[in-house]
Amino acid sequence: MMSDTSAPPAVSDAPLGGLPSADKTLLANAPLEVAICEVRFTAEVGSVPVETAERVRDALAKSLEVDFTSIQPAAQNTMEINLNAVGASWSGEETKGWQIASAQGHHTATVFPGSVIWQVADYERWSISMRRPLELLLGAIASDLFPSLVQRIGLRYVDRFVDSSCVKPQDWEGKIEASLLGPLCNPVFGGLVTSSQQQVDFALDGRHGAVLRHGPIPDPASRSVNYLLDLDVFANASELFKIDDVLGTAEKLNRTALSLFQACVSVDYLKALQGEGTS
Repeated sequence: MMSDTSAPPAVSDAPLGGLPSADKTLLANAPLEVAICEVRFTAEVGSVPVETAERVRDALAKSLEVDFTSIQPAAQNTMEINLNAVGASWSGEETKGWQIASAQGHHTATVFPGSVIWQVADYERWSISMRRPLELLLGAIASDLFPSLVQRIGLRYVDRFVDSSCVKPQDWEGKIEASLLGPLCNPVFGGLVTSSQQQVDFALDGRHGAVLRHGPIPDPASRSVNYLLDLDVFANASELFKIDDVLGTAEKLNRTALSLFQACVSVDYLKALQGEGTS
């Protein structure tokens, strides 16, 4: 086991990839549906004892003051494709772990022998909703699973913008940044577009990247059109497992995700989400 018990290093406010610093004003009208953090690592054990899941549950419940009522077996399937002279062959493997969920299902922790996943649906702010739970999870696996190397750290934020006045995709002009709307703004056929899902890949530097999936999503229940921003920011590199380093990288990814998010909406719409101009 390798862990770092020294004081956390200072984390620069600057996002990765030379992106501009983000406005840290909390959103009064937050569109975030779910936030997810995953840390993948190599470990010396091939299974997760149920005692580890119990320890995670108790630590999360005490720190977050949330009732975690469920511990259930979890399975993760991986598949590898092998190409050879006679064709292709497939081999798969199932990894077993535990999922710890809150009573209302808004908080979920999943622990596998090679990864931990934290998911929250009632996000407040980074320090409360993500950093502290992640620190507890990393502490649990450090003492029980003996991780040696961190392979990947990823954050995913799924935002769904809802506006009853947007009854067609083109109504998101002026709210979503114009360069993202693409075909919706085409002067010839833009008015005919009913759906447009896009994926944008970013190379932030040699070890960090991001993927943005976005587009208008019809909502038959409200007879309106929502807009989805699904943002995944990640670090890919093999480094020694140190809790403070993982937390520092995750915080940089969070600042980067916030910068990208704010670049996806217009200035006026960001102010509206922050609550400016509302009573």
